[in-house]
Amino acid sequence: MRSRRRLTRRFGLALATALVLILAPSCPQEGSRGRGGRGVLLIAIDSLRADHLSSMGYDRATTPVLDSLAKQGALFTQTFGVAPEYLPAHAGLLTGCDPWICRRPRLEKQTETGLAAEWWVPRAIPSLAYEYLSAGYTTAAFVDHPWISPTFGFDRGFQDFYRFREDDVVGYEDFGFEGVVLRFRRWRNTLDADRDWFAYLSVTDLDRSWGREAPESAQGFEPRPELDWTPPVSETNRSYFAIPNDARRLWSGGNETVAEYELRYDQTLRLLDKRLGRMLQELDKEGRLENTTICIVGTFGVGFGESGLILDTGTLSDVDMHVPWVLRPAAGSRIPRGSARESLASLLDVAPTLLDLSGIAVPPGMHGRSQVPVLRGEADSVRELAFSRGGVQHGYGVRDDRYSLQHTAPGSRGPYSLRSSWTGRLDDIAPEFRDHLRDRQSGSGPGDLEPGVDVPDRIAELRAAGRRWYEWVDQAREVVHKTSWDREPLPPEVLQELVDNGVIAPQLGDTVP
Repeated sequence: MRSRRRLTRRFGLALATALVLILAPSCPQEGSRGRGGRGVLLIAIDSLRADHLSSMGYDRATTPVLDSLAKQGALFTQTFGVAPEYLPAHAGLLTGCDPWICRRPRLEKQTETGLAAEWWVPRAIPSLAYEYLSAGYTTAAFVDHPWISPTFGFDRGFQDFYRFREDDVVGYEDFGFEGVVLRFRRWRNTLDADRDWFAYLSVTDLDRSWGREAPESAQGFEPRPELDWTPPVSETNRSYFAIPNDARRLWSGGNETVAEYELRYDQTLRLLDKRLGRMLQELDKEGRLENTTICIVGTFGVGFGESGLILDTGTLSDVDMHVPWVLRPAAGSRIPRGSARESLASLLDVAPTLLDLSGIAVPPGMHGRSQVPVLRGEADSVRELAFSRGGVQHGYGVRDDRYSLQHTAPGSRGPYSLRSSWTGRLDDIAPEFRDHLRDRQSGSGPGDLEPGVDVPDRIAELRAAGRRWYEWVDQAREVVHKTSWDREPLPPEVLQELVDNGVIAPQLGDTVP
């Protein structure tokens, strides 16, 4: 009898969800919504390190436009990503949920499969675009990376999803930031002036820094003498302590020093910043800029050897996980201008913060925290810990308002060639976990090759918190991906624990009284 009632409740929930999906585009929640001419523009930049922004204290003038935008709004200086990989990073940003809830549970005897069989953004978790669509906004996504696509469920809530693959590109104007902005511009031209809209722009220009001529707009930068060494080139696509022989990144051939590679990165960032300025000028001429909330975030960083990877991302160190977040709210938001917020933030907080600023209720089951109380001076902090996982290491990372802990086994993931490049051994040895604690207030570099600080009690507390969080996330995966046909259902007390801690929405714990 209990199974029959459970099935009935699940069928009712599925039917209600289907009706909402059908009716949401044509039925805004309030009659006044969808017709105010308000805009929300979210720009995600892959491989954007926080410590390479001038407003974050960098000694090169790489980002004058971003710096100016931060002065008009807010800069979150202690924001951390959720994963050093494309799929989970964008999944976390667009759902406000820990992205490992989007990793499909593996079958008992499942063989190695492609990404499409491993990752899927389930409909049972929140979606930033869907919330805007339900509120009457017109929604669209503009991306230039082939993995950020409907194949993995990224199209939920987007009425238009513009994407293309690298082999489809005719010229540079069709690719990168310029190509994304071109499609964004054409889409804006179809909107009525009083139509509310939400747009997501995904940009990977920094990933392609190494194979291009140095931009003329940033020729004044000089290489750093301390990085004047030429790294070896790996024979494989990924490697520690060597440049990856990866055609995707279009590296220049391995005949340059690390200083020259870093210089190329900074020059590309300066050019990207300049092009961002031109796009903002276009919005201003159209009369849209004042009523548009501009949000620009890095998804993850890129290493220049500080944590073992060169011109690549994949560690859980602050090299890859410390990202910038610039937010300039639309007019009338009552947010103080020009504030630098040093309280802890996660990439997961972007979605609930934007919804809160737009007057849209944050849906249950979203793991992020709205930073609006911090922006308005109503709270010093809304988050105690920020978590990260994935990349080329087993384990996880945990941050609090001062420390960054990595509980990882370096060289434990990926092909044998990658693992052996960490150990330097030809035989495949069992990975060993280590705890590396960095004190961000000490002024030390963001990498983890140098010894960390020794604070045993804090290490134990952060390690336990990370283990507990990812146990919950792994349990929640079984709920949102509906694998009960393959596994025993989670006990009611476990479902109740997930609901109580906000890991899943209450309606998903349908066996809980």
